[in-house]
Amino acid sequence: MLVLKEVISLIRKLHKFLESLPPENALESFNDKFFERDRTPPEIRAFGAYLYVSLDSSYRKVSGLLGDLSIRVSHVAVWSWVQRIGERMGDGAFHRKERRVLVADETKIKAENGWIYVFAAMDPENREIVGFHVSEHRESIDVLVFLRKCLKHCKNGPKLITDGGPWHLWPAQILRLDHVAIGGEDRNYIERWFGTLKDRLRIFDVYFPTAKVGSIVNFMRAFCYWYNESRYHLTLKGPPMGGEGGFEQWIKALS
Repeated sequence: MLVLKEVISLIRKLHKFLESLPPENALESFNDKFFERDRTPPEIRAFGAYLYVSLDSSYRKVSGLLGDLSIRVSHVAVWSWVQRIGERMGDGAFHRKERRVLVADETKIKAENGWIYVFAAMDPENREIVGFHVSEHRESIDVLVFLRKCLKHCKNGPKLITDGGPWHLWPAQILRLDHVAIGGEDRNYIERWFGTLKDRLRIFDVYFPTAKVGSIVNFMRAFCYWYNESRYHLTLKGPPMGGEGGFEQWIKALS
């Protein structure tokens, strides 16, 4: 978890980055795309959302961290920034290209009013998250919806690797995917991703503090975007989509 000294360092990097931008920079289009006009500068809103998505912190804690830096915002404002980014981003968190393999899995996570399933698929060649789906059920129809979402980000029909759950069989046949049920290294990648997601949610005792599926979807979009564009992977020496990662990559990509 970041301490105040590290947050101050991030703020300094933010100012340095902003100073390097030309007068007519992309932050205006970022502001128009993701936020309603208000008195909070767009870079602060982007920074607050980044802190929430990337740290094991609650909305109140992020609000407190910003307050320590004389940036006065409520925890509700931080929540709204994350929600707005996720809502307006849509499928912008993902990239369409040819893929050799998709590794798919799901996990059960507690929400405010019960349990939900989060399905996700990864391209093991660069650890990129290709798509996700949130549902209250784990039936074949849910997997079909999930895989169709993922295939929107594939220019071809990749091989599908799963753990062999019976709910994958019919959807794979319908979509004419070469389906293989195996364990091992490729499946370890998606399992580690779910570990990263659960680590992020650990502050809430591994649950989403909301009863609305739409709010969970918005968070997941922002989280997948951060994971693909900004999270540094030691083995890749950068995030899955390239670049140096971190906040500068987050705001550049959003812009």
